[in-house]
Amino acid sequence: MRSTLRFGDACSDHMVLQRGVPLPVWGFGLPGDEVRVTFAGQEAAARVDRAGRWTAQLAPLEANAHGQPLTVRSGALRLQCRDVLVGDVWLCAGQSNMELGVGSADHRDHALTLADNPLLRLLLVQKSSAPTAQAHFPPAAGEPRWAVCTPRRVQHGGWGGFSAAAFHFGARLVRELGVPVGLIQAAYGGSRIAPFIPLSAKRGHPALQADAQEIRAADQAARNGPHPFTPFDAWNTLKPGTAWNAMIAPLLPLALRGALWYQGESDVGDAGPYAARLRALMTALRRATRHPHLPVYAAQLAPYRYGRDEDLLDLWAAQQAATRGTHSGLVCTADLGDLNDIHPRRKAEVGERLAGLALHREYRRSDLPATGPELRAVRFGPGRATLTFRTHADSPLRTLDGGAARGFALAGPDGTFHPATPTLRGPRVHLHSPDVPAPTLVRHAWQVGAEPNLTDAGGLPGLPFLHPPARP
Repeated sequence: MRSTLRFGDACSDHMVLQRGVPLPVWGFGLPGDEVRVTFAGQEAAARVDRAGRWTAQLAPLEANAHGQPLTVRSGALRLQCRDVLVGDVWLCAGQSNMELGVGSADHRDHALTLADNPLLRLLLVQKSSAPTAQAHFPPAAGEPRWAVCTPRRVQHGGWGGFSAAAFHFGARLVRELGVPVGLIQAAYGGSRIAPFIPLSAKRGHPALQADAQEIRAADQAARNGPHPFTPFDAWNTLKPGTAWNAMIAPLLPLALRGALWYQGESDVGDAGPYAARLRALMTALRRATRHPHLPVYAAQLAPYRYGRDEDLLDLWAAQQAATRGTHSGLVCTADLGDLNDIHPRRKAEVGERLAGLALHREYRRSDLPATGPELRAVRFGPGRATLTFRTHADSPLRTLDGGAARGFALAGPDGTFHPATPTLRGPRVHLHSPDVPAPTLVRHAWQVGAEPNLTDAGGLPGLPFLHPPARP
């Protein structure tokens, strides 16, 4: 049927195309047909392959806040996406703390004052899973795919509306950069990280190899009947790769500026393979988008009583280990938690901090702080330790509340920590503890509920840490 001509699901009215990179535009049609895509004075041709899919590529474009039509033609058929902008596109993925919407978070009224924002465009991918990679994802009933951000739209769908952390991230980017920003929410509350990692990335670590074997065994069993992963569609039954298959694969090969990751609650208690899995996810995103340096920024899990405090600390260590790369980073949320609520409501700060990290590193805004003070070196001596930090604009260390720096402790070879008295001098913290004559370990706020107050001129708290770090 000639009516099979269509755009890919991530292409619709009101979408944002990624600026500054070769732009794939794709869709579906009759095998063998030629299609022609036109946008912003460019035309690109493609032919529908035997699987019924076509992909055309446009040359890089500059940011453009004026909506233009994106058109595809094949013979007498013509389809169009209207009001298409050019700017930056960010994928915002994870589990429930990414999913938690503007209507369920703190500062709702303030968020709504920011939400009348025609340069901010939103695409909410519905929670779903699939045993194999999908070409399409299910739309929300009666709703468009991409939508212009408005107070109504940002409260609609999802869990109390569009992701509050993602919304505040995007709103700050628009405010600071003045270019269109597209946000894609692909979050599945309760999901572990493994369902978001495709089979192609499950190599290296024994846990990844076990996931791959589980997928291959299920695929083999499907040759003799229904796929074993098909019935698994609840948060606590998701199988490896199935969230990627249903929620990420249909977006590809969409060009992105970067990705945000806010997840880990369901992996607390099994932190051993988490760093390897997070690295595998970042690798998968970079390969799938053909962007080897795609920035991936993560939010630290906020403090919560998970049962054993060590389980959360192990997950923190894994998050820090996985995000130490040049094109990744982690923002502190240790001061934003609620020990009695696994879903703390202070999502505006999370989004703002993720935006600050992206602005500093990806957009080269050195005037803005990327994070709080970052530990660079430690020197131990008799009963003391000297910690040197990298600070915003080489400013001296200080505290958020003007009081003494909290949460520092030293330990010797026996591993028993004792409180240490801090003295702040420029970018250094000098620690002293008469109870630890030969310190070999230092920690800062490395306890559930110990809110860090160490900061610098940027005004952001430093991440909790244990040094030397434990192997995740």
